[in-house]
Amino acid sequence: MAINTDTISLQMLYERIELLRDRMQQLWNEKGYTDPEVLNASIELDGLLNEYHRRVAAEGRR
Repeated sequence: MAINTDTISLQMLYERIELLRDRMQQLWNEKGYTDPEVLNASIELDGLLNEYHRRVAAEGRR
């Protein structure tokens, strides 16, 4: 489930990343790495990680 990361705090974004990471690992263990659910979770996790790192870097430039 995609979320709008522009409206959540950095802490909430981090928590969402951790939840999705756990969910992806669970799916991986149950279904294998080629299952579409695992791939979709991986894509979403990549997006959240990119957003998190972008925002951390932006805060460091302030």
